[in-house]
This record gives sequence, structure tokens and C-alpha cells, in this order.
Amino acid sequence: MSSTSSKPNFNFNLKNYDYFLIIVTFIALMMIGLVCVFGVWYSYDLYTTNSNWQSTIQYPAYINMMNMYVYPFVLVLLLSLGLCIPKRIVPRTALIKTTFVILLLTLVVSVVGGIELGISFILLMSIAVQVVVLAFTVMKSGALTFEREGYLIQIGSSLLHLGTVLFIFDFASMRDSVYHIPVFWVVTLLIGIGTFMSFYPSGISRLGRKIALK
Repeated sequence: MSSTSSKPNFNFNLKNYDYFLIIVTFIALMMIGLVCVFGVWYSYDLYTTNSNWQSTIQYPAYINMMNMYVYPFVLVLLLSLGLCIPKRIVPRTALIKTTFVILLLTLVVSVVGGIELGISFILLMSIAVQVVVLAFTVMKSGALTFEREGYLIQIGSSLLHLGTVLFIFDFASMRDSVYHIPVFWVVTLLIGIGTFMSFYPSGISRLGRKIALK
């Protein structure tokens, strides 16, 4: 009589892994957008009753409320962006395990230091990861395997990911910083160039060949 091992195999490969991440990312972005629309309406409503409300105790209360509402969706977005790192650098199963560890650490930081510190923590970790991915992509590292082929497309995708995370970091953690606007323009360049490279790689290649021939 033979017996087979019943140990759970965590080394799975979901067929719809990337599709699932796209859906999760879309929902997170949509909810963040809805929270922002609510925030605009709420602040306008406060303004109609008191045009100087930002100088009162209502303003910090408003900021804390908005942070609380947007926090779970920002968390989901950043984790999904981390999980859609191409079968890059680390195996997918290790990536999932690492993501759970990051989530746990973020929750601990949020409980100890507050929601705003928790958001800053996971944003800085996400920025570091995306910078590493971009560097590996530019260097054509064999450690990266993307879903889509094409050097320009892959760089564009990496720039878009980095720009998105920086955009959230700029508005979540640098509102009162003198670097708020400069970082915003860096984000604009990253997302703009990343979008162009992702959707028009053939056009960029043709333009590059024309310039080289002149």
C-alpha cells in the first residue's frame, strides 16, 4: 500500500495571475479616484460654510479622514504593482511571500506610527523595488522576464510603474515639502515617456533610425 505526500504545494502557477492583477489594480485606482472626488466635494461643502476652514481644526481632521479612507486602496494598489513585477528577479512564489511580509510590516508601522507613516513606509519600499527593476531593465538583465517582448516596451512599463508610485508618494507624503512640485514634474515625465514607449515603440524605433542615418 503506497501513500502520497499531502503537503501543500505553494509553488503554484495561476493561469490568470496577470489578468487578476490588472483587475485588482483597476479597482484600486477607481476607488482612489472615487475617494478623491468625495474629498473634493467634502472640502467644497466645508468651504461653503466657512471659507477659512483650512485654518481651523477641521483641516487636520479632514486630512486624517481622507488618509483613513484612501489607505486600504493605496495599500492594495502598491501591493498589486509589486506583485506584477515580471517573473523578474525573484520567483513568483517568493514574490507573493515577500509581499505578505511587506504587508505585515506596513500594518505594524501603521499601528505604531499612524496611517500616514505606514503609507510612506510602503511607498518608499515600492519606489526602491521599482528603481531596481528599471535599472535591471535598462541593463537588459537576464534576471527579468516580461510578459511582453520588446526593449522599449519593457522600459516604458518600468517607467510607468515607477511614475505611478512616485505620484502617490508625492501627494501622500510630500504635500508640505518644497520638493512637492519638482517631484510632480519628474512624475509627469516618467509617466509621459513611459506611456509613449509602451504604446509607440515602433514609432520611436523608426525615429531613432532616421536620426542615425542623418
